[in-house]
Amino acid sequence: MRAKVLVVVPAFVLILGACTARGTVRPEPAGSSPASDVLLVDTDRGPIAVSPGTGTVLSDGSGAVAGPDGSRLYAATSDGRHTELVTIEAATGAVTSSIRMRGELDVRVASVTGEAVALMAPLPAGVDPWTPVPRSRTTIVVADPAGSSEPRRYQLKGNFEPEAFSIEDSRLFLIQYLPAEAPAVYRVTVLDLRDGDVYEVHGRFKTAPERMPGIRLRQVFDAQTSQLYTLYTTKPRAYAQDYGSWNYGDEPETFVHVLNLQKGWAYCAGLPKELWGQPAAAQTMATSPDGKLLYIVDSTKGVVAVMDTHTLEILRTEHLALTSPDGVRTSAQVSADGRSLFVGSVGDGSTVDAIDTTTFAIEHRWTMAAMVLGLGLSEDGLRLYVGQREGVTVLDALTGAELTAVPVLGVESILHVGTLDA
Repeated sequence: MRAKVLVVVPAFVLILGACTARGTVRPEPAGSSPASDVLLVDTDRGPIAVSPGTGTVLSDGSGAVAGPDGSRLYAATSDGRHTELVTIEAATGAVTSSIRMRGELDVRVASVTGEAVALMAPLPAGVDPWTPVPRSRTTIVVADPAGSSEPRRYQLKGNFEPEAFSIEDSRLFLIQYLPAEAPAVYRVTVLDLRDGDVYEVHGRFKTAPERMPGIRLRQVFDAQTSQLYTLYTTKPRAYAQDYGSWNYGDEPETFVHVLNLQKGWAYCAGLPKELWGQPAAAQTMATSPDGKLLYIVDSTKGVVAVMDTHTLEILRTEHLALTSPDGVRTSAQVSADGRSLFVGSVGDGSTVDAIDTTTFAIEHRWTMAAMVLGLGLSEDGLRLYVGQREGVTVLDALTGAELTAVPVLGVESILHVGTLDA
C-alpha cells in the first residue's frame, strides 16, 4: 500500500501556477479567511503546496518527499552516477539548499529538524517503501541537506527500510524484514548514526523486541508526544498480547504500533475486536491537539476507539451510524479545541461527519459533491480542508459552509495545513 506521507517518484520539477486555477471564492464568515494558509496536498505526482486563498501553486514537489511538519520538500534527481538532493521551502517554492552525492538514490525519510535525510537506491517500478522487497544487504545514505557535513554511507547486513529519525537526529529507526530474502515478518531496529551499528528496539516496559507479521495501513506522527503511530493489520496472533484475549479464530487483527522518537521505545497496542478484519481504506487515525488521545476510526463498522497515548490503553469504544458500508475511504481530523472529531467517508454518498468527542453523537453531517480523500485543519481551527480527486473544498469548521474551492488535479490526501510567514 502506498504511503500517505512519503511520496517517492522519479523527478522534480518546480512549476508555478501550472496545476491549479484560481480558487472559486465564496462569501465567508469574518475571521475565516484562508488567505494566510498554506495547503500541502499529496497528489499522484507528489506533494504540491497551494495557496487556498488564490489557488496559486506555491511549490510543485513532483518526485519529492515532504518533511514531517510539511514545511519542507526534499527531492532527489540522478544521472545514474550521482544524485542531487534539493530542499524546497513548501510555502514559497524557494530552493534553500542543494547537495550532490555519488550513486543513484531516492529520498526515503526526512527528520523533524530538517537536518537529516535518509536515502536508498530507487525501488522497483510500482513498489513503495511500505512493500518489502527481498535483499540480503542494505545501503543507506544519511545526508545533511544543507551540506554542513559529508553524507554518511551505511552498509548493513540484512533487509532494512528507514522508518523515522529520532528527534535529535542521532538515530535512524529501521524496519527489518525477516527472512531477508523472503520477507514474512518484521521487527523494529535502530541504527546508531555515530557508530554505525544496528541495535534492537525494546518495548516501553523494557520487554524484549518481537518479530511480528503485519501490513502497514496508515501512519500519523504527533509532535506533542514525539510518537509515530502506525496502523497494522495481520492474521497471526503471536505478538498481539497487549489487549485482553486474542483467541478469536482466524480473523485478521488490527493493532497500533507506537514508536517514541525521543525515548526510543516501541510498543504494539492491541485494538478491540470490533476493529479487526476490515479493508485498509476503511480505517484511519487522528490525534487530539494536545497529543493525549488517539482516535482510531472504522467507517465500515461505524466504530471509533479512543486510546490514551500515555498508557496506550483503550479508554472507550463507540458505535456510530457512519456512511461507508463498503470501506471505500476514511479520513479523520480532530478540531482545534478537541471537542469534535471530523470523519470523512464514502458510502451511498460522500460525507463529512462532525462527532462530539464527549457524547459521540453525530452533530453535523455535511454532504460532499465528490469522494472525500483527506481532511486537514487550519492552524487557527476555523477552516476544514476536504481533499477530493480534482480539488480541495474549504469548509467553515463550525457550520460546514463552503468558503472556497481550489482545483488541484490528482489529489490523494492532505498532508499538512500551515500558514505563510508574516
